[in-house]
This record gives sequence, C-alpha cells and structure tokens, in this order.
Amino acid sequence: MSDLADPGPNTPTLQSLARTGRQRLSGSGWEAAKRITFLILLVLVMLVPLGMVEGVIQERSGRKQEVAAEIGAQWGPEQAVSGPLLVVPYDYVETRNLADGKTESTTRTRYLVFTPELTEITATTEVEKRYKSIYEVPVYGAEILLAGRFAAPDPAPHGVAPAQVRWQAASLVLGVSGIRAVRSASLAAAGRDRAIEAGLLPYHPFAAGIYAKLPLTGLSGAPPRGFDFAVKLALNGRDALSFQPLGRQTAIKLGSDWPHPDFIGSPLPTARDIRADGFTAQYAISHIATGAPLSWRTDEYKLDPARLTSVGVALAEPADLHQQTDRIVKYGVLVVGLTFGTIFVAGLLKRDRVHLVQYLLIGAALSLFFLLLLSLAEQMDFGLAYLIASLVDIAIVAWYAAATIRRLVGLAVGAVLAALHGYMYVLLQMESYALLSGTVGLLAVLVLVMYVTRKVDWFALGQEPREAAA
Repeated sequence: MSDLADPGPNTPTLQSLARTGRQRLSGSGWEAAKRITFLILLVLVMLVPLGMVEGVIQERSGRKQEVAAEIGAQWGPEQAVSGPLLVVPYDYVETRNLADGKTESTTRTRYLVFTPELTEITATTEVEKRYKSIYEVPVYGAEILLAGRFAAPDPAPHGVAPAQVRWQAASLVLGVSGIRAVRSASLAAAGRDRAIEAGLLPYHPFAAGIYAKLPLTGLSGAPPRGFDFAVKLALNGRDALSFQPLGRQTAIKLGSDWPHPDFIGSPLPTARDIRADGFTAQYAISHIATGAPLSWRTDEYKLDPARLTSVGVALAEPADLHQQTDRIVKYGVLVVGLTFGTIFVAGLLKRDRVHLVQYLLIGAALSLFFLLLLSLAEQMDFGLAYLIASLVDIAIVAWYAAATIRRLVGLAVGAVLAALHGYMYVLLQMESYALLSGTVGLLAVLVLVMYVTRKVDWFALGQEPREAAA
C-alpha cells in the first residue's frame, strides 16, 4: 500500500509527463517551421535557373531582331510616306548698309511650300515571309497611289509678290523614308507625265524621298491655276507602313492580306474590317489634325516629322514564339512551387522524407522544360513543341518521383504537372482575360492546398506515430 502511494525516484510524475509533452510539441513545431522554410528556400533557389532560361530567351529574341534588321536592310525598312508638297522658289532683295554710307543690294533665293487641297491615298500590301537560318521575318510589297489636287498657289499671305516667284522652277516633292526599297515610281501632274528624280535637294522639306520638276505658268505674272496630280509607288518594306498626311483634307484606304493588323499612330481608322484573309481600313484626316500649316516659307517654318500626324499599320505577330515562351517562364515559379508543394504534402500524409538532392533534380527537370520548349518551337509549330516538351517533362518528373519516393507521389506529381501545363497553354491563348484567369487559378490552388492539409497535425511533424499519440 505504501509502495503505491509513494512512487520511487525513477517513476515519472504527472508534472514531468506534461513537461515532456510540451517539449515534444515545441520541438515538433520547430520541425514544421524548418521544413516549410527549407521548402521556400528551395523554390527561391530555383529562380536562378529560371532566370538563366529567361536570359537565353532574350538572347534568341535579340538575335531574331538582328536577323529582321539584316533582312530589312536588304529587302526594305519600315516605310513612311509623306506629302506630296509643292516647292516654289522666289527671289528677294537683301539690302545692307556699307561703312561709307552707301547701300548694297543682293538678290537671294528663298522657297515657298504649298500642300494639296485634297489627297486620296490608296495602299495595298502583300505579305510574304523571308527566312534566314531558323528565323522567319514577315515583309511586304506595297502598291501605293496618291491622287489629289493642288489649289492655285497664293504667295501673298506670306508677303511675297507673284512677280517674285519663279513658277518655272517649281517641283513636286514626296517623302519616302526607305528610298532604296522603291521598285518603281511615276507622276502625272498638270495634265502631263513628269520625270521622277532620285533623291532630294537641300532646300526640300524631307530628309529622303523623290521629286519631279513641275514648271508652272501664270497669266501676266499671276499665280498659276490649280492642278491635279497622281503619284504611283511600288516599294518594299517590313514591320510597318505609315503615312504623314499634309494638306487640307486627306482620305486614306489601306488593304492587306495580313490578318493581324496593328493600327499605329493617331487618329485610328474611321472604319475597318478584319478578316481571316486580310483587312481593310479607312481614314479621314483634316489639316487641323496634321500638325502642319497649309503653306509656309522655309525660312519661317521647318517640318518636324516627330511632331506630325502619322497613321498606318504594323504587321503584328500574335504567335511569336519568343514572346510566348517568355510568358510561360513567368509562370515558372508557380510550376516549381506547386510541384515541390505536392511532394511536400504527399510526404506529410505518407510520412515520407525527401532529400535535398531529389528536390534539386526534380527542379532541374522542370527548368529544362522551358529550354526544351524554346529549342523545339524554333524548329516546329509552337503548339506541337509545347505538347512534346510537356509530355517529356511530365514523364521524367513523375517517373523519378515514383522511383525514388513513392509511386503515389509520382502519380500525384504527374497529375499536377499535366494540369499546370494545360492551364498555362490556355492562358497563352488569352489576352484580355489572362490576368483574371491566372488570379482565379491561383486562388483555386490555394483553396485546394488548404483543403488537402486541413487535417495535418503540424505540431506532430517529424515525430514517430507513437510519440505523436503520446
């Protein structure tokens, strides 16, 4: 009886058991914190190879831009057409006082510039692809017609008398940014065909383009009457075709067989029709929106192309493989985090321990998926390349997890990777709703993780089953 009432010195008391239980619970909580911190650090470490893959993508994209520039130098650059303008010289007398009280008069030449009363521009382009090495670059051939009418040029608002103007030395000028890519050019003005001259003269308003001598005559020294004009251009270019309208009223009609137009400049088209086999667009622009006066003296005003209204279309490439691969890499940390998280949670539920080397090897396989996708997409259709790279990635990771951890873990990881790759491909096809869909997907994943781990005893993490029960 006394033995039962008086425990020996080696018999644990209720207080000592409680103290031991609290220590074990405290140690278990620390073990859970260590494992979760370890998992987070692993995911952060995987940002290094993902960043290296992104660097490779940027390098390949830069190389493609270099190839596009090389093809553009041979085929034709981005083309911008400006004008046309009527340039007319006039004489004025400059007088200066000499030291002896006398005056000296010198006749000098200045220039007047007149814009059209009406310009109608019609441009059609045919797009083709040029190849160099493994890269393809879309280029176009354009047929352009600029037709309209110049009103009777009036020099009086600029303080110039009609008798001062040398109408016989007038010229019609058209700005063309890539003059070397012009295949043909012709001009009909004032009822006659005019000879096109290559290059521009120093007093012309544009940096590059073509011009034609256009002698004008008036009656008894009066300004000449208005005249019609029609300029036909055939030129090559790449990426974009734009126009800088100058004049009282300009109407532009664009058409192409390219189904992915990117309308550039301002204003936007007043009407457009985009189809699977091409597009058409129409503009109506008044002189108020052009950013330039209707006429001016070259000593008073200089054209600044950067401040002029410019409208046109660029050849957008919605399926650019480097852009799509770069977007996929942005989700790389999500792929790594969810894969590692799946292994971690499965290890908790089945009490499996996963070594650092196993995590690193699986992370390396996940990183190589993006590099494999890029290398395959440069050789074949992006959708097929994505399918092959995804299947290879899923097979390697699922097999390794099943062989080294547990078969059930391999199946779970394979299922998660398959769902992730499918979901990312769907996000690639979205533009307006990509952010919304991505956010909803992350929310769904968070809820799923919370549901799966709702019964995990984090304080018992790292203990043997008997210790946890005690």
